[in-house]
Amino acid sequence: MTRYVVIGGGAVGATVAAQLHLAGTSTVLVARGAHLAALRGGGLRYVRPHGTTAVTVPVVGGPDELELTDDDVLVVATKAQDVEGVLATWSWRPVVGRDAAAAAVLPIVLLQNGLDSERSALRRFATVFGAVTWSAASHLEPGEVVSPTSPLASVFWVGAYPSGTHPALERLAADFTAADLAVQVVPDIARWKAGKLLAILPNALTAVYAPSPLRDAAAEALRAEARAVFELVGQPVADPRAESTVDLSGFAVRPVPGKERPGSSTWQSVARGGTIESDFLNGEIVLLARLHGGSAPLNEAVLHRVNRAVAAGVTAGSLGDDDLAALLPSVAAVPAS
Repeated sequence: MTRYVVIGGGAVGATVAAQLHLAGTSTVLVARGAHLAALRGGGLRYVRPHGTTAVTVPVVGGPDELELTDDDVLVVATKAQDVEGVLATWSWRPVVGRDAAAAAVLPIVLLQNGLDSERSALRRFATVFGAVTWSAASHLEPGEVVSPTSPLASVFWVGAYPSGTHPALERLAADFTAADLAVQVVPDIARWKAGKLLAILPNALTAVYAPSPLRDAAAEALRAEARAVFELVGQPVADPRAESTVDLSGFAVRPVPGKERPGSSTWQSVARGGTIESDFLNGEIVLLARLHGGSAPLNEAVLHRVNRAVAAGVTAGSLGDDDLAALLPSVAAVPAS
């Protein structure tokens, strides 16, 4: 029987682990810090539209507390900036009964945003699966995750990396689907990852700037610049909503009184005082442009500003249009339509 070792107990990871555990699938959640202590103390407080459940999914603090076996699938649900540390920690762990390390014999599934995590994993792991993740879950308090969509808790588009399919994906899709985690297996995961990246480039803006028409215009400018970079480098882009074979009507946000979703994953990271993944979102666009003799000045400017804001301890969503106009004068100069 497959066991899913979900590494990262935040909004996405805890949702995946909780759903699999509640569906009767063998699951272990790897968490850290105050969140780990809370999970060990009373289980996960898992808030859904239909009520709150204390989910007592098995939890560990790291690989030293767990023996890996041939039946394990590693599911990395940390933010992109933490993946390298995860890979360094888990790749060379022994597997019971095998004269080989985890990287040689176990599949690894990467749930991060951006395009970098799978490349990093492929340096070590022989079997790498990439995924596009749709989740509206939030994690702001230790021991609690709020997952407001129903009946589906999350949606994933998953494929072998760099391309193709793999027999193990059918087992994963069946297990996830039975746990109300919808899955579509795709043969060209990089194209789908690029589509998700294009959609979430404005996360850096929404994390530190208050809502406004100028912020909306800046978001579209970031995407337009990214489309030009993708065209420059020959990266095709999927439209998950238009191309999905999953019935997305089941992925609907329902009211959870007192637990309204506060903002994007980057907003939540800023609100918690944590690190942000913008280096792997806007920074990915900047990197691709530079590698191919181009530039991405709008994404570069936003990348620098959001990192400076986080370093200065700026409150999530607190910067205004004056700051944004000074940062992106070419966007501010365009009259609102």
